[in-house]
Amino acid sequence: MKRKIITMLLACCMTASMVPTAGMASETELPAETETEAFFDMGETETEVPLQEAPDIDIAKYLTITDDKYRNIEVTVSPVAEVLDEDVDDEILNEASYADVYDKKTEGTVEDGDTVNIDYVGKKDGEAFDGGTAEDQDLTIGSGQFIDGFESGLIGRKIGDTVDLNLTFPEDYGASDLAGQDVVFTVTINFVKETPEITDDMVDQLTDGEYKKADDYRAYVRKNLEAENDSEQKKELYYNILTELIQLYPLDEESYPQDYIDYYVNKNLDQLTAEAEAAGSTLDDFLKLYQTDKDQMTQYFEASAKQLLQQRILLGAIGAKENVTLSDEDFSKILQGYADQYGTTSEDILAAYRAQNVTESEVRESEYENKVMEHLAGIIKVTEVEETESDTEDYEDLIIETEAETEN
Repeated sequence: MKRKIITMLLACCMTASMVPTAGMASETELPAETETEAFFDMGETETEVPLQEAPDIDIAKYLTITDDKYRNIEVTVSPVAEVLDEDVDDEILNEASYADVYDKKTEGTVEDGDTVNIDYVGKKDGEAFDGGTAEDQDLTIGSGQFIDGFESGLIGRKIGDTVDLNLTFPEDYGASDLAGQDVVFTVTINFVKETPEITDDMVDQLTDGEYKKADDYRAYVRKNLEAENDSEQKKELYYNILTELIQLYPLDEESYPQDYIDYYVNKNLDQLTAEAEAAGSTLDDFLKLYQTDKDQMTQYFEASAKQLLQQRILLGAIGAKENVTLSDEDFSKILQGYADQYGTTSEDILAAYRAQNVTESEVRESEYENKVMEHLAGIIKVTEVEETESDTEDYEDLIIETEAETEN
């Protein structure tokens, strides 16, 4: 459930920051979908870095809008996707898999694709070798995690049996004392993990007692999925609006404030450095895992900063023209809305953002941009239409690219 709260909060609060400019990589100020539970650690995170406020931006220096051309924008958007019963159950089962909630199969045989729980001891010349012994180990048959013959050797074996597997390590195996050597693995098949049925007991376990009835939890999940679908439509709408604005009011990215670009680049590099150090690595070694380096990441963050600036300037100029404001009272109501939705407090919401190296002023700016976009959506012509196959592929490619780059 915590993972779902994180995803929903970030998607709601950072909606306006997902539109790429021509020739730039797509970037969000925060990931639209993140798997880390650190978001709700309320400021306690191993990768925490000192917070710094972003430099102020004088929007009028870069763009002042005096015409009403933006009011004549016409955009289309897909209808909000319907949430089906199977969507709800699939989401619950996905959460169960993430939380390692499962049913135990203790009878029958092991089949290809099964996730088995095993104990094993590996021996060479009758002696157990280092790293060859484990208990309560999960292994998905066919995943290729173990040397050839280990996983296939368990297929067809009875659950509960102990079997000996006579195997040979590859000649190029990393440990020289095992490379090319004959060994015996004695494996006990404890049980097979199976997808659980969605019952009251399963839901009680999955939610740590927060929900006692499966139907009640289904209703909660349905509400969240419907909110996600609403958010997806909003993302598409904002994407289409900003695309039109970019064409209507082109900006010279070479004139963007260098102090903000430097701030954005350094902030993200500092975060990556902290994550690398938390993993016991250096930034250079950390980036090698993703087949990139500091220079490439710097270029990526520079492009992302310019994209964010373009969006901020455009929406700031229109907000000024339309007299859109975000008062302290407005901001407090927004935070309280998130807090009420997720059963926490406004203070904890802000603390959670701080734990992800996001300042309150950045959250305010994002919410202001959302408010401008909502205002724009209310004054321009928006038509709901079913997407063509090509439209769907284009937008899905954008989302996939955004999520892949965010993950990297």
